[in-house]
Amino acid sequence: MPKYANASAEATEFLRQKTGSSQLECYTYIDPDRAEDSFFIVKTSNKVIHVSFSEITYEASSYQSLLEGLYRAIYE
Repeated sequence: MPKYANASAEATEFLRQKTGSSQLECYTYIDPDRAEDSFFIVKTSNKVIHVSFSEITYEASSYQSLLEGLYRAIYE
């Protein structure tokens, strides 16, 4: 079954603030039963980046921690 990511206003705003890029868009797919199947798609002006939740180090109870982990996975 295909998995479709939805636009994430919160993640987009977070990454725009951290990077200073107004052209960045972020999409997310969250599987409530299998976190390893969840992922982000980050679209910049010149590339599309796929980041699985399993590639991110974060505190499972904090969405903010997940967003910070996403930033680290891409930019650090």
